[in-house]
Amino acid sequence: MKNNYLISTICFGNKYIPIIEKWEERINKKCNIKADILIIDNLILKTIINELNINVLNFNNYAWWDIIRLKKNLKLIELHNKPIVHIDMDIIIEKDIKDIINLSYDIIISKEIGEDSAYPQEYSKKLGFGGCSGFYCLKPTSKIFMNNILKNMEEGDIYSDQYNIMKYLVENDKEIIYQKEILDNKEYTNIIINIDNIKICVLDFNIIIRDPIINNGQYANHINIDNVGGTNNFLKYFNEELEKLPLTCRCGKKHLNDYNICSHIKDRKII
Repeated sequence: MKNNYLISTICFGNKYIPIIEKWEERINKKCNIKADILIIDNLILKTIINELNINVLNFNNYAWWDIIRLKKNLKLIELHNKPIVHIDMDIIIEKDIKDIINLSYDIIISKEIGEDSAYPQEYSKKLGFGGCSGFYCLKPTSKIFMNNILKNMEEGDIYSDQYNIMKYLVENDKEIIYQKEILDNKEYTNIIINIDNIKICVLDFNIIIRDPIINNGQYANHINIDNVGGTNNFLKYFNEELEKLPLTCRCGKKHLNDYNICSHIKDRKII
């Protein structure tokens, strides 16, 4: 059966380049689909900006790449008229995501770690949760909404798509309900947001887990590379059992605003 969606990602920097081969191999194996990978380096960055018609991009602003990836994904929707699934390269897919994509929502996004302390905290405090744009699915019906988000990203001081989506949700009328869903014979509770005549689904945290500790049937593991001691250790998560890789103290759960290298990793001298 032919897949009814496309997977997209972008990759740049020494931290992520070594991951491409294993990441793509995992996507092909679990989802039976080839990913569209945009590799950004200094040589082609200007070409990409021209192709995507990006007028202004301040590279000193955090998350400038979010503008590139969202423009790319909206362009893919225009070209293929199919759901586009963005997956960050630090997300390891554990099983076929077709159940997620087939949910009847216009936008599907993973849940950020931290509940009402999730980034950006000023908005998660008001909503009680945060969405994580490391994994999201945009259906063709989301184009108007996401183009408005893109406009806010380009015109504002903060480029992050996650920040701008959360900001928009807080500042505009919406209805929020909690919806039980059965995926792969397991019951989950997703958060559904009705806004601007579309439905946004924030996935149950246990569907795509940020900083995972155990394997509990999740569809994917979203792993902080720095928390596990760097790229070489991250690559072990593709082939070794999660429970046998005590490479992180899970600092991300306790100190959401502390981006220092984990002292436990330094003490263990993991290489």
